Amino acid sequence: MSQNPAQPPDWDAVDSLYDEARAAERAGDKLRAIALYRQLLDLDPQDHLGVALRLAPLAGGTPPKAPDAYVATLFDQVADRFDAILVDELGYGVPLLIADALDRLAVGPSVNWLDLGCGTGLCAMALEERTQNRTGVDLAPTMVEIADELELYQHLYVGEAVAFLQSDKADGPYDLVTAADVLPYVGDLAPLLEGLASRVEPGAILALSSEHLAEGGAPFAVVPHKRFAHGSSYLEESLLAHGWQVLLRDAITVRLEQDEPVAGELIIARRA
Repeated sequence: MSQNPAQPPDWDAVDSLYDEARAAERAGDKLRAIALYRQLLDLDPQDHLGVALRLAPLAGGTPPKAPDAYVATLFDQVADRFDAILVDELGYGVPLLIADALDRLAVGPSVNWLDLGCGTGLCAMALEERTQNRTGVDLAPTMVEIADELELYQHLYVGEAVAFLQSDKADGPYDLVTAADVLPYVGDLAPLLEGLASRVEPGAILALSSEHLAEGGAPFAVVPHKRFAHGSSYLEESLLAHGWQVLLRDAITVRLEQDEPVAGELIIARRA
């Protein structure tokens, strides 16, 4: 019997069961690991530990996105040292790559910019000179608090990207939308792109980064370290199907993982 999602989980039981499941997975006991992970989802239906992403490669099937509770918990835990970890230790430089790409394409200044997955505001710092009215959205409350201290955003919201786009808070229309390091936590792009459709003006620019998935298999998949990777053709076909023309596609190193580069893509697209 599943626990009521409104009740807080028994965290000691959750942590203990998670340790058991991870030990079974590392030992190659796939069936036991699957059973324990499913018990965990009963204990914690909101999935603060991202169990659904652990289950995907073991039990088959791929969730459409990472659980909201997992993403918020993950980033709130490291919020106070996020920039140092991401930039200094993991070599993350996507916001600066976006700024450079916009310069190369001679994209003019933005009057109304939406920063999805704004985090602590790295994109705001990189794009400050080319943006005017800035709106940031992120699932992790502590990250948003840190972004607010920059005093670069006129509007900041705590929330999931698609839910925000469907709410009356997303007034728009936006002429620039960035989604830096958002797609690694989103598999199925359709809800996000559908949500953007009514919130952008004709000619709007969309900048996004993704982790690369080799062609020939699924359009997107959960890869090690519990993130999503996307096939290049799936990215382009999804954008075209939702009214975006790809202007630029760069192969990039998204970040380092255990000192190894993670291959990815930076895409700049224009709304038809």
